Amino acid sequence: MYKVDIENKNLIELSKTNFSQLNLKERYDIEEWIEKSPTILGEELLIINKELTLPSGIRLDLLAIDKKANLVVIELKRDDSGRNLEWQSIKYVSYCSNFLVEDIFKCYAEYLGSDEDEAQLNIEEFIDEEMDKLNENQRIILVSKEFHSDVVSAVLWLRDYKIDIECVRLIPYLDQDEELFITTDMIIPLPEAKDYIEKKEIKQKESRSHESSYSLEKTDYGPEEFDKLEERVIKTLKRKSDQTPRFIAFLEIISSENKVFKRDEVKSRLYEKGIGSNIGQTGRYLSNISQFLTKKSNPHIRQIINFKVGSSAGETKDDYFVIEDYRDLLKNVLSKVKNKDEGKNY
Repeated sequence: MYKVDIENKNLIELSKTNFSQLNLKERYDIEEWIEKSPTILGEELLIINKELTLPSGIRLDLLAIDKKANLVVIELKRDDSGRNLEWQSIKYVSYCSNFLVEDIFKCYAEYLGSDEDEAQLNIEEFIDEEMDKLNENQRIILVSKEFHSDVVSAVLWLRDYKIDIECVRLIPYLDQDEELFITTDMIIPLPEAKDYIEKKEIKQKESRSHESSYSLEKTDYGPEEFDKLEERVIKTLKRKSDQTPRFIAFLEIISSENKVFKRDEVKSRLYEKGIGSNIGQTGRYLSNISQFLTKKSNPHIRQIINFKVGSSAGETKDDYFVIEDYRDLLKNVLSKVKNKDEGKNY
C-alpha cells in the first residue's frame, strides 16, 4: 500500500505490520474500531451487542443486524485466525438462531442502556424488511489479519452447504511517521464473484421455496359449503402476525369496487391507509402480501381472489380481483373482523 504525496507527486510505500507488534488487542482495540465503524466490513450493519455472554459462559465478540434483517455474528482474531475460528462462530450463530424477536429487542436494549421500545424503533428504521423477517436467517463474518488454510477450506465447504459465512482480512500499515493505516480485504467470497454467488444462492433458495411452499391450487367449496369457506378465511385473518392487518387492508381495497386492481393502484391505496413509512416500504409489504397469496396453506384465499402471476414464485403479481361469486362473502368476513382490528397501527 502507498500513501500519495500529491504536492511532490510521490508515492510513499507503507510498511505492513502486525497488531501484536503495535500492542493492539482484539477486545480493547480492534473490536472497538469495528463497533464504532462497522462499515469497515464493507456494508451497513447495526451493532446490537458486544462481548455477549452465552449460557455456556463463552462470549461472542460482536452481534449485529444487516439491512436484510439477518442476525450477524462477527468474530475477531488479531493477527492469525487459528485453526478453529469457524467452529467457534458456528456455535455462536447456532445459539443466536433461536432468538425470538423479543429476545433481540432485549439484547439491543441492554447494549443501548435504554428500553425495548427504543430498541425496536431503531431496528425498524434500520432494516429494509418487515419485522417478521428479523432473524429468519443468520450470517457469520470472520475478521483477522491472516486466515489459516484449515479455516479457509472449512469456510468454502460451509458456503457450499448454504451457510452464509465470510472472511474479511483487516490489514495494518505504518507510514514513515509511525502513523497507523487500516485496510480491509474480503477474501471469501471474492468481491469479483460475490454478485454471481449471491444471485446463484438466491435462485437456488427460490427454487427450493417454490417446491416447498408455492402453489396456485384452489379449494372448491360449493355454494352449500360457503359457511366452511367463510370460516377458513376468518381463521386466516385472525392469525397473530404483523402481516395480518396489512392483508386485511389489502382485502378491503380490492373488495371496495367490482373491478381489476393494478399493483400500482393497490400500493398507492395501501400507502394512503398508513401502511409503510414510505412508498418503497409499502411496495415491500405488498410483495409480502403477494407471496402470502401463493402459499400452499392458502388455497381458500385463491378460491375467492384472482391475480396475474408470472412463471415463477418470485415474479411480481398484478391484476388483483375478487371473484363476483365471493364478493358478498368477503365483505361479510371483513365486517366480522373489522371491530377486532379497528385502530390497529399498521
